[in-house]
Amino acid sequence: MRAAALTGGPPKHLVMRSLFAFAALAALPAFGQIHRTELPELERALSEDLNFLASDELGGRLPGTDEGYRAAKYIQSHFEELQLQGLFGGEFTMDVDIPVKGILPEAGNVLSVGGVPLALRTQYWPHILSDNREVSGTLTWMGYGSPAEVAKAKKGSIAVMIADVPAKKAKKWGKAASLTERIRAARAHGAQAIILLQPVNGKPSLDLLRRMRPVGMPVVNVYDPAACKNLQARAKKSAIGQVGVMVIPESIKAPNVGAFINRGSPETLIIGAHYDHVGWGEWGSRTPELAGQVHNGADDNASGTSAVLSLATHFAKTPGLEQVNLAFVLFTGEESGLLGSRAMVASMPEGLGKVKAMINLDMVGRLNRSDSLRVYGAETAVEFKEILQSIPTQEAFYWDLRSEIFARSDHASFIRAGVPSVFFFTGLHDDYHAPSDDVDKLDLNGIAQVVDRVQQFIYVLGQSGPLSAHITDEN
Repeated sequence: MRAAALTGGPPKHLVMRSLFAFAALAALPAFGQIHRTELPELERALSEDLNFLASDELGGRLPGTDEGYRAAKYIQSHFEELQLQGLFGGEFTMDVDIPVKGILPEAGNVLSVGGVPLALRTQYWPHILSDNREVSGTLTWMGYGSPAEVAKAKKGSIAVMIADVPAKKAKKWGKAASLTERIRAARAHGAQAIILLQPVNGKPSLDLLRRMRPVGMPVVNVYDPAACKNLQARAKKSAIGQVGVMVIPESIKAPNVGAFINRGSPETLIIGAHYDHVGWGEWGSRTPELAGQVHNGADDNASGTSAVLSLATHFAKTPGLEQVNLAFVLFTGEESGLLGSRAMVASMPEGLGKVKAMINLDMVGRLNRSDSLRVYGAETAVEFKEILQSIPTQEAFYWDLRSEIFARSDHASFIRAGVPSVFFFTGLHDDYHAPSDDVDKLDLNGIAQVVDRVQQFIYVLGQSGPLSAHITDEN
C-alpha cells in the first residue's frame, strides 16, 4: 500500500536514518576494492547476448511465439549454467497470462440509429475503454466533449462526440482534453454509452483489442465518414440509438524467468528487466506503416536483459555480499502493460523474505547519445540519491537522478506495492518501437559502464542498513 503524500521534506526520523546510512557507506570498502568485472570481458559477454536476443532469428521476442519462448529458454540456460537456483519454488519460470486479441461474436455487438444498423469492422469498431454490455437511449450531441458540452449529458443518454480534439483546444483544456477524461466526465453526467466519431478515408486500422480497460459502459469508434456525418445530424435531433459491445479476450501464456542467490538473509534485492518486445509490429509499433518488418528491440530491451544476465554472472561467480539475497528476474509482458512484473508482485515467490529494493534496467543501450544515465524513482528510498551520488563515474557519464517514477516500466509494479525501486535508463530515441532498433546502433561500452555502476550500486545497497521508504503520491 502506498503511503500518504509527505510535505515539507522527509520527517526527522527519516533524516536521522539517512545520516546513519551515510555513515555506514563511509565504512564500506573503497570502490577500487569492490570486486568488479573488467570492461573488455564484460563487453564480450554483452555482445554475445545482444547479438542473439536482438537477432532477426528471434523475431522481436513476442510473448507466446516460438521466438519468444526461445528467448526465455536462452535466459534459463544462462542461469542453469551458472548453477543458480530457480526463483519460483525451485523452478526457473512462472507462467503469465498475456492477452493477444479480442474475439467479437456476432451476438452482442450492435450499433444502430433509428433501427438502422451500422456494419461492424467496416463502419465501426469497439474501443479499448469499452465494457461488455448493451444499452438503448437518446443520442446527445457533445461536440468535442468539452467540460461545458459533457454537462449536457442526461441520465440514460448515449453521448456522441468527436474523438480527436484540435491542438489549440487541447492545449487550452489541459487534462480535460484527454479521451479518457472526456469519456469519464460524460459518464459522470449520466451518459450510459459513448459513440466516438473518428472519420477515416480508406480502410481503418482496427485495434486488436488486446488490452481492454473498461470504464463501465459501451464505447465504440465510428470510422466511416458518411456514417459519422449522419450520426452527428441524428444526435442533434435526439434520435434513438442502440449500442452493444461484446469482446471475449483470448490469451496465451508466456514465462517470467528468474534465478535466486540465497545468502540466508531475511532481505532480498530484486534485479530485473523485461525481455519481451513487439514482434513484427502488428501491434505496439511506433511505425505502424512498417508492420510486418521484424522489430528486434535491441535497446528495448535486449540491452537491459543482457545487462541483468551479466550482473547474474558476476554475483554468481564472485564471493562476497553475504548480507542480502539476490533475485534476477526477466519479465514477459511488459509491452502489454507490465503484466509479468504485476503477476510476480501479486504472487511473490516464497523464500525472498523482505524485498529490500527493486532495480530495473530498461533501454540502457544509448549512453553515448546523452552522456547521462537517468535514474527514475531516485527518491522512493531516502538513501538512494546519496548512494548513487557516491558512486564515481570517471567522467564516463553524469548521473541524472529523477524523483518521478516513470510508470511505464516494471519497477512501477513494485513501487505500487510499497517497494523502493529505481529504473536505470539512457533515454528514448527515433528507433524506439521501430524496425531500426538494431544492435549496430547500441553503445556497447556504454552498456558495460551501466552494468559496472549498477554492480557497484548493488554492493553498496546490499551492505547498507535498512532503507527508509519514501513512496508518496508525488513520486
